[in-house]
Amino acid sequence: DYGGDGSSGGDSLRGFWRHTQVHPLSRPGEVDVTADVDFGALREAVNSRIGLEESLERKRRESGATSTSSSDMTNNNPVEKSNPNKSNATSHRPEAFGPISQGKFLAQMGIVQRVEKKIEDPSTSDEQAEEIYSAMERLMAEDQMGDRYKVLAIAAKKQGLFPPPGF
Repeated sequence: DYGGDGSSGGDSLRGFWRHTQVHPLSRPGEVDVTADVDFGALREAVNSRIGLEESLERKRRESGATSTSSSDMTNNNPVEKSNPNKSNATSHRPEAFGPISQGKFLAQMGIVQRVEKKIEDPSTSDEQAEEIYSAMERLMAEDQMGDRYKVLAIAAKKQGLFPPPGF
């Protein structure tokens, strides 16, 4: 989506109609409305989040209830019981990665190689090849969509797949 690694500090609500920026309320039902995402705040919110175990313990302390041991909480947690591969609640919490530019993300995911392969395919016409290349350029070029759009991933650690592809 649109946005940066922090607040834009300005008006971030925009409307688009037929590839032209217009007032968001100028054509109700016809205008695509968008807003900048504060990716930095989103990443921080995900990464500083406390785990379920710690949250339950805080609630017990605040309400004056007696403390329950960590092993008791894990044994009473149906989510933990259903996943025997989880060693504890905090080791598999989701983590945020990015933001990175759309152009960089697509490059790291192999868009150039995929486009080359498609263009070299004998069944791809010259006209189709030009359209494919032009679309890739629009998605990746810094002065078009490549730098303006950002990608943020939220993922839990998985063996062999961490950090997430593209990051």
